[in-house]
This record gives sequence, structure tokens and C-alpha cells, in this order.
Amino acid sequence: MNTQGIGIGTSDFKKMRVKDNYYIDKTMYIKEIIDNKSEIILVTRPRRFGKTLNMSMLKYYFDINNKDSKELFKGLKILDQEEKYTSKMNYYPCIYITLKDVVGKNFKNMMLALQTELVELFIEHSKILESEKLLDIEKEMFKEVMNLKANEVATQNSLKLLSKLLYKEYERPVMLLVDEYDVPLQNAYVEGYYEEAVKFFKTFYGTTFKDNQYLEKTVITGVSRVAKESIFSRSK
Repeated sequence: MNTQGIGIGTSDFKKMRVKDNYYIDKTMYIKEIIDNKSEIILVTRPRRFGKTLNMSMLKYYFDINNKDSKELFKGLKILDQEEKYTSKMNYYPCIYITLKDVVGKNFKNMMLALQTELVELFIEHSKILESEKLLDIEKEMFKEVMNLKANEVATQNSLKLLSKLLYKEYERPVMLLVDEYDVPLQNAYVEGYYEEAVKFFKTFYGTTFKDNQYLEKTVITGVSRVAKESIFSRSK
């Protein structure tokens, strides 16, 4: 008797594989990401198109801190590829953040939602606070974000800070994965504070993505395709 489930609504790659749910092998997407020469890859697809599951798959494949990746990817196509691709398994420090819940009735509430999301992200990487490679002031800056004490400027610079510290700790460039990047702006448009949100995210994304020497590659998913010079450019 076949005991495999369909896994409807599951967007976590590990959970799907551990529970032995049916899975259409999309691991050649990993090969596409490695082969892509762009530093920033924007993937736009409609809702419920599997974007989050693919991002989760990328994280489990690339993340240096995942110890069970070989078991998760056992039997999938990516492990049949040449060493150029298989050697990237568990090679990069990874930052994965989803902005799907970064919404609010006003700009203040949206900011609190974003800072709360960053708290969870920084807690996930908090073991680097034990590192002797980081300066005390860098650890204090890290703790400000993690303890929900970061001001607006520190929040705008938070992902670049985290990528810098991970780069210093692991001495390897960072893979940055940002899921549902456009949800905060869509919500801001509906709630009436779009211009304020655009001004903030222009700097937030510009600081994070543009000329960030600590990143190997950035993969961004969302529904909207925006001009590179609009939201992904840093404010002057």
C-alpha cells in the first residue's frame, strides 16, 4: 500500500521530504541558480506557484549549517550532476527571510512586523556571537537587532550587517534568499502609506543588494516585477 501523502499547503522542503510526500523533482532549479551569472535573480510567479517551496529547497541545499542535506536530496536529480554543482551542497552561509507577514495598517505597524521578522532571523544565527572573529561593536549591533532595539537606520542596514558578520565568521560569501519581497509594498498601497514604504524599502533593498561584497548571490521571489532603478536602487 502506498503511504505517500500529497502534502497540500506544505512549503517546507525538509518537512515534505521527511514525511515522504509526493514531490515533483525541481532540484535542477539549483543548477540553474548556480549557472546564472547574475548577482541578483528576481523570480516572479503568481501566488501558490511553489516559490516558497523552491526557496526552502535552495536553503536546505546551500546552507553550511544543514547537516542532513544529503539525506534530504537522496534520489533527486541534482545529486546526479557533476562536482561543480554537488560541491555547493552545504557550502554557503545562508540568510533566508520571508516578508509575507510584514504588513500593517500603518507604516509604524509594518516596521514592527519587519523588525519582529528580523529578530527571528538574527536569533537563528545568534551562535556567531560566540565567535572571536567579530568585533565587540559588531556583536552589539547584532544584539540591537536581535533584541528589537534597532532604529530605522539600523533596520535598513540589518541584512547587510548580518551578511558581513556571516562572511567574517565562515570566510565564505553568503547566499541571500528573500521570499515575497513585494508583500509589504502591496499592503502599503492598499492601506495608504505606499510612498512612505517605498522610501524605506528603496534604502533597505539598495543597502542590502547593491554592491554588497559579502554576498555570493541573491535570489528574490514575489508577484511583482519592478524596474531595477526603482525599488532596488538605493536612495540618493
